[in-house]
Amino acid sequence: MFEERSDAAPPTSSAAPTRAQPPRRRGPATIVILGGGVGGVVAADRLRKRLGAEHRIVVIDRSPDHLFQASLLWLMVGDRRVDQIQRPLDSLSRKGIEFIQDEVHEIDLERGLVRMGEESLHFDYLIVALGAKTVPESISGFSEMAHDLYSLQGCRDIHGALNQFSGGKVGVLVTSMPFKCPAAPYEAAFLVESFLRKRGVRDRSEIHLYTPEHQPMPVAEATLGQALSDMLRERGIHDHPLFTFEAMRPETSEIVAADGRAERVDLLIAVPPHRAPDVVRSSGLLGLSGWIHVDPHTLRTDHEGVFAIGDVTAIKLPNGKSLPKAGVFAHNEAEVVARQISDEILGRSSHVAHQGKGHCWIEIGGGRAGFAGGNFYADPEPRVRMVRPGRHWHWAKVAFEKWWLRRWF
Repeated sequence: MFEERSDAAPPTSSAAPTRAQPPRRRGPATIVILGGGVGGVVAADRLRKRLGAEHRIVVIDRSPDHLFQASLLWLMVGDRRVDQIQRPLDSLSRKGIEFIQDEVHEIDLERGLVRMGEESLHFDYLIVALGAKTVPESISGFSEMAHDLYSLQGCRDIHGALNQFSGGKVGVLVTSMPFKCPAAPYEAAFLVESFLRKRGVRDRSEIHLYTPEHQPMPVAEATLGQALSDMLRERGIHDHPLFTFEAMRPETSEIVAADGRAERVDLLIAVPPHRAPDVVRSSGLLGLSGWIHVDPHTLRTDHEGVFAIGDVTAIKLPNGKSLPKAGVFAHNEAEVVARQISDEILGRSSHVAHQGKGHCWIEIGGGRAGFAGGNFYADPEPRVRMVRPGRHWHWAKVAFEKWWLRRWF
């Protein structure tokens, strides 16, 4: 389906190098996983299957539910209900995994503790899978003017606004980089275009996409970005690359770029700024990028027994860009980390490594989707290809969604 290279050189990293396996641990271990998203759920499941009941596996998340975030786009256009894309995290207890619904206020690396209010929990191993925090409140006027594409309530509000929309200018705005799920803003533009066509108001509407990127999905080869740009143009969607967002003016319904350009919109769908969660920012784990730097193959941090996976990390690729923040990488990284930790506890040699393989579906509306994937660790550039869009790829994404929620819960 896509080309991969098996001779890719490993990416560079400033994190600690892969370490030799220590001797087998004596006594039971406690593995604490911060975050109940894709990476956290997969890591917990895999660890539980590989380790005996004497070893404690604990997932901590402030939300009671796992949200399958890839389906927020379908929620946005009314193709999903909230209950269809959420699962209760306390159901993990059926597998022998403890779940604590609470917010972690401190990660004490020196003492091997996480603190939640008045309670503390000791860990022998820690997996930080807290994801990227979105901060729409950091933009003045966001709540008055924009709908948040990356939140559950935001996508419900977008659906309501689209149902009431009778024509005008829709803007899809990326406020800053990096942001998770690199295809999502483009998928949103495609799905909005399809939705407005279905409602019979497309001929009275304009759709504009504003992004600081020079092309869609810029970490990949230019041909992929060009293919997506061509699809936008074919559907009459106006693309505004290199739009460096500066401010929102709710009083005039304008978004303003750093160069002074002001664009008026009637309906604004926005990707808010992303940053590492507050507890990570105060933990001593962050690198100069503002994210956790890890070994690209082992996902180890500079702290013994502490790993980080998914959107909270920054992994530098051979071309100097960063590995995209996407669920597929969180999943694959979780598999690697779970294997390393379980092998270490059981005194086995572990040679498993993250290889940088990834893929994603790209919804283009009308019940059709594309599919792109490849080797992001390839040197000198990621080797990523997109296949021709079709209805079968859309249904493959539907099947994956159903499999995911059934398999892990």
